[in-house]
Amino acid sequence: MLNSIDKNMHCGKMVNVLTNALTFFFEVYYMYNNEHSAKIKKLAEISRHTDRAHRKLFEKHAVEAFGIHRSQHMMLMYISRNDKISQRQIAEHFNISPAAVAVTLKKLESNGLVIRNTASRRNDICISDKGTKIIDETRNIFGAIDRLMFKGFTDAEIDLLFEFTQRMHSNLIEADKVTTRELKESLDETVV
Repeated sequence: MLNSIDKNMHCGKMVNVLTNALTFFFEVYYMYNNEHSAKIKKLAEISRHTDRAHRKLFEKHAVEAFGIHRSQHMMLMYISRNDKISQRQIAEHFNISPAAVAVTLKKLESNGLVIRNTASRRNDICISDKGTKIIDETRNIFGAIDRLMFKGFTDAEIDLLFEFTQRMHSNLIEADKVTTRELKESLDETVV
């Protein structure tokens, strides 16, 4: 069982991950279902604003403390979890061009945050000790922001949010298996 701090951090991360998917879901649902449309529209709006505020706060502190921007941090985090990864693999993961990856890697490398192993044919990329320290410190920043975000929440409220967020995540995983046509048909059926 997760303790309150773990749930806070998990919920905070899930808020960011689910916001885009929830926004799309709520907007589609809103178009087809008028029963709770005002509440759903407001929930989608709050979700977007919460995600933006969380990102803005992190970027403010990460840039201020380390001079690292969001895209650089995201790539650094990914490299830290995938030792000896290629530029091509990074591009595939982020669904961006290898040239865009090269630009970000060049910045990370010039700041001493990653190391390229040019002896390898794949040109493997690893995180440096300095990069690892920044990852650890930014995790602390995320933790502090998450604690601020859940300030005033009781353990019971965090448990409920955790349960609801997990349920929404499971619903979206299941929805990913549905075709666009099936999704539209199911929404048409709810309008009756």
